[in-house]
Amino acid sequence: MRARELFTSHGVSDEVTIDVIRSVFDRTEYLLDPHTAIGVEAARKTRRRQDIPMVILATAHPAKFPEAVRKAGQDTDPTLPHHMQDLFEREERYTVLPQDLAKVQQFVAANVRK
Repeated sequence: MRARELFTSHGVSDEVTIDVIRSVFDRTEYLLDPHTAIGVEAARKTRRRQDIPMVILATAHPAKFPEAVRKAGQDTDPTLPHHMQDLFEREERYTVLPQDLAKVQQFVAANVRK
């Protein structure tokens, strides 16, 4: 299948996720969120060529996951950036979509901010 030539995947346990958060912080003093830690570990495990740079995009802020951050050895909860201080008080908004690619594409097209 052509997709397998282009894409890889990897599962990461909660324990490994915490270990990655801890080890990255110990080495770099950069605190990862759990989602990004999973991306880091998956990239490490599935990287096919060392001569091509691997880019991992942070997908969340560690302040959203204080329990994971504490399990990784941090003494205090990270604080949210100034512009997100009210994040946990904000109204949650989401749209449930059917499992229909055309409907999802229509939704995205109708909601893109230009």
